[in-house]
Amino acid sequence: MIRRVWRTIIGFLRSPGLATWLLAIVGTWSALATIVPQGAATDPVVAAWASTHPLVESVVSVVGLHQAFTSLVFTVCALGLALSTALCAWQRTRVALGKARTLRQAAVADERALSEGHHLEIPCDPALSGPEVLSVASATLERLGIRTKRRGDLLASVSSSWSVWGSPVFHWALLVLIVALFAGNLMRSEGLMGVAVGQTRPDAAASYGVFHVGPLHDWVGVHRSIRVDALDPAYVTDGIDRGPTPTVTVLDGSGNVIKTQLVYPNMTLKTGSLTIYPATFGLSAALTLVSASGAESGQAFQLVDFSDKTSDGTIPVVPLSVRDKSGNVLLEIDVSVPLDRTAGGFAERMPTNPAARVLVISPDGTTALDSILSPGEGVALPSGDTLRLDEVGYYARLQVVDDWSIPLLYVGLIVAMVGLTMAVVTRQQIVLAGVVEGPEGVKLAMTVRLWRNASSSRSEIESELTRALGGVQEGSTT
Repeated sequence: MIRRVWRTIIGFLRSPGLATWLLAIVGTWSALATIVPQGAATDPVVAAWASTHPLVESVVSVVGLHQAFTSLVFTVCALGLALSTALCAWQRTRVALGKARTLRQAAVADERALSEGHHLEIPCDPALSGPEVLSVASATLERLGIRTKRRGDLLASVSSSWSVWGSPVFHWALLVLIVALFAGNLMRSEGLMGVAVGQTRPDAAASYGVFHVGPLHDWVGVHRSIRVDALDPAYVTDGIDRGPTPTVTVLDGSGNVIKTQLVYPNMTLKTGSLTIYPATFGLSAALTLVSASGAESGQAFQLVDFSDKTSDGTIPVVPLSVRDKSGNVLLEIDVSVPLDRTAGGFAERMPTNPAARVLVISPDGTTALDSILSPGEGVALPSGDTLRLDEVGYYARLQVVDDWSIPLLYVGLIVAMVGLTMAVVTRQQIVLAGVVEGPEGVKLAMTVRLWRNASSSRSEIESELTRALGGVQEGSTT
């Protein structure tokens, strides 16, 4: 009783119907996740979407679609699909092992083994000799798409033992893809990082403007930084305008270069688990704060985005601030870059005469300073320090994805395609034929097993050989 129930459960779990339904749910869920913004409820993008779609949000928040790939629905379905695929793969592996063993035995079978055990006996015209019977049988089988080789007094058409492994390989590779995708979503990080030309930023949470991480992601294990060496606002290669294209360098924890590459659409930078995509670009202002004694307290890069809603065409991404030793804000500094004007508004490129507009706001909200600086010029702040503009340049906003499962996904996909191709195109068959003589005359003894992609059927083979050899059809002996 217990064994029967167990077999029923296993049969249900590895059934194609269950796997199809789970795959459909996972696929639909993943598609919805591309429409619904991902992140916590406090995320500005999520909050804005929720306020715009209040009715849909009431359902989305309950089922956990904002955290689609860590939600209970996705977790249960993904684990169920993985279990179903594993059971199916194991069953197909057991079948393949048996088939491979049978193929190896058939590959070395001789006339004696065939005479002792075969599937068909086809009576032959008494006027035909043994060699003539084999010759006629070989020609008939070839017309049916079965090419045989002569091994002594035996005709053989036996597939290679590796031909049976296409389906198991495909299913195991599919299991690897499912597990890698599920585990990767738990451990991956993805975000947008703005990096000025010449700037190096550590791959850490503080360097991102917007980012999402899986619940198992650990920043402690990340020891690298990202640098933008140059940016071509209109890069052209092979006659195609690739748009704004940065040159990006990834460095290890010691500052050694791991990889340097131009990054544009369809040309991402990949190294290990890291993938860097181009997102957009803007301008940057390199600033240095100089104390009254002339000591430099460090350089900061103000990233500036293009905007048609401001008076000079740009807006700072995140305003800078001057703080005291306790962390209190003494001054807020908004830096923008005035753009060249055109008939349609502003030219979204480096201005002809690069400069920066520095707007200093006191803690009470009043404007303490509004000044235009050229590179090399400085302005005195109310705090007594001097803010110097060193350079106006470009910055690149990069989409940085850290996902160790991506290389594994590519490998799994390639292996799965190889396995699927093997399963679809390779032939799995055993056809052995030899002449046996007995009291009833000469007969063609045959072992026929047609598992996959056979060009004929057992009944057709039997019928055509009976007609060609001129005997009376007797049929199977087993």
